[in-house]
Amino acid sequence: MAAENYEKIQKFRQEVQEKIDNLLGEFADGKVSREQFHALYAHQTLKLQFALEALRSGSTTLIDGSTGETIGIRQSHMGKAIGLMIYHNKTGRFVDTLGSFDVPPPRIAPILNDFSQLMDANRLIDRRVLKVGEKQWLLFAAGRYTTVVTLFHNEPSPEQSREIERLHHDFEVANANLLASTQFDNTRLAYPFNVFIQQKIKRG
Repeated sequence: MAAENYEKIQKFRQEVQEKIDNLLGEFADGKVSREQFHALYAHQTLKLQFALEALRSGSTTLIDGSTGETIGIRQSHMGKAIGLMIYHNKTGRFVDTLGSFDVPPPRIAPILNDFSQLMDANRLIDRRVLKVGEKQWLLFAAGRYTTVVTLFHNEPSPEQSREIERLHHDFEVANANLLASTQFDNTRLAYPFNVFIQQKIKRG
């Protein structure tokens, strides 16, 4: 094998390994979803196999032009918030929907009922992520006054879930006086969620 080819293949192999190591760290930090991780990991592993085959054959043909696909894979498996629905815990009313939320109420009612029972028992409620269709995922996040159900295209990452929870907290703080009542006008509510939904729609 020519020394030039050997160095090129070894450099490619090292770069791929670094990408795998970075991906492991991203998943550990909650920056990518499980679904996104699996797609990206499979892609990088295939590139490692290309490098090993290139070392055996002495040819760089397999590794030439094999870069540049990762961004597309990352984007195609990234969670994108399509819309969300806000449910008032005390009254059982749907407060409002933002973006496009075309999930029928019977699909979300069992989990909302489960959340209500946990609230009545003063138990801690963790976020819940549920796959409801081909590339459709729901994130349920409970707060003091409301529960927010966000519809994602692709599985949301833990980082995206935490961002929804942050916005939910700000929503409840900003609207606490209104949400504490059983009678309120949703046109008077402030919606921090708008930023997240609009950003994801634009990126999508």
